[in-house]
Amino acid sequence: MSLEPVSQPSSALRPILVLGMHRSGTSCLAGCLEEAGLWLGEVNRSAPFNRKGNRENRSAMELNDKVLASVGAAWDRPPERDPEWDAAALDDLAALLDSYPCDRVWGLKDPRVLLTSGVWLARTKPRLVGTYRHPLEVAASLQRRAEAWKDTMPHAHALALWRAYNQRLLARHDEAAFPVLRYDQPADTYRDKVRRIASELGLPNPEAITFLDPDLRHESADAPVPQDCADIWNRLNAIAV
Repeated sequence: MSLEPVSQPSSALRPILVLGMHRSGTSCLAGCLEEAGLWLGEVNRSAPFNRKGNRENRSAMELNDKVLASVGAAWDRPPERDPEWDAAALDDLAALLDSYPCDRVWGLKDPRVLLTSGVWLARTKPRLVGTYRHPLEVAASLQRRAEAWKDTMPHAHALALWRAYNQRLLARHDEAAFPVLRYDQPADTYRDKVRRIASELGLPNPEAITFLDPDLRHESADAPVPQDCADIWNRLNAIAV
């Protein structure tokens, strides 16, 4: 099955994919870019663990889940490599892409894209922007959410997920550099950096960005980064804007 892009949008209209680990500011970054003029379409705008919504397209999320499940993987059981997409999944992707406009810049945010990104990149030829967060904050957020879902998320598993997703983020950046933003930094600094990214992406209203609400950051880590996350953490900090 060919992985050539469905269409070849002009450079200015190439879609924007927001990449990052769960609980790492992907929703905030997508919401900020939407304020700047990125078209997200029909997305979740309110959720129990994200008062402003996770900004995810349900069809895209379910498609990624289906592709992962086809190889016995899931968002919390990452595959070792990008899974193969069968014909039905590729058809579903084509239908989803057809639902996006061709006359404006559209975007997509789903952390699962980091686990299925090969086909997404081949089919959409997107521009990328990434986000990351202190691993202990991510782990604490994952554990708190799991408890609310009457489930458990062992601390070691949460950190393993942080490593798996951020290794993939770094791998994509190694292939072709793109802006990567640290989520857990002072609000004014974060907003200024997102405005600069939005301007560089050619979005029309970068000064309109006010989406970040520091009160929605429920975790704060003062402890050092765990040793088994330190190399990835240092590499992320080295490429961050």
